[in-house]
Amino acid sequence: MFGNVAVSALKCGFGGAHGVTSARLELSIPRVRELLDAWAQLADAEARFRLGWGEDGPYVEETGTDPMVIADEGAEFLARDPQTGAVVASVGFGRSEDDGFMEVGGLVHPAFRRFGFGREALELVCAFAHQHFGIVELRAKCETDNEASRRWLAAAGFLPVEGVVTHTLPDGRTAAVLRWRHLDPTAQRRCKQRFMPVG
Repeated sequence: MFGNVAVSALKCGFGGAHGVTSARLELSIPRVRELLDAWAQLADAEARFRLGWGEDGPYVEETGTDPMVIADEGAEFLARDPQTGAVVASVGFGRSEDDGFMEVGGLVHPAFRRFGFGREALELVCAFAHQHFGIVELRAKCETDNEASRRWLAAAGFLPVEGVVTHTLPDGRTAAVLRWRHLDPTAQRRCKQRFMPVG
């Protein structure tokens, strides 16, 4: 078990397909176009500001193909309502350019905020990272005044790292941020696909 998730419940399929279903969410790896469509639904003005995306959202290079959003550099998961298929959240992790650790980030649809869906999605992603991909330590950052993100990370078991650092967001804005970490010393790689993320 990892939190409320049995490790055996984490599904691993051909070509990078990964997923798990909890009581309230279906979590899976999307393709690039599906992820971009989901981000357009999820990112209100507050989320775009916090993520440093600007009005048009994040820049994603078009390659002419539509691959699943998973590679050695990290993975992105979409969480949906199992009954309606509505996009609830996007949570992913990628290798930090600062220190090489896998860093987590995400956003929750405004209609699903403050009901624990973001925490649940983050816990499911942590289960995959630790108990499927074998990543011992995940890290995260949030602005010092972002109370919602601080609560989100703490509720999912992230612990703050002492001190405040400066971080430059994609839109060029510089912010004072708190750093967080999530450790699992029992982390074990179970994924047999060779191009998946590694700690």
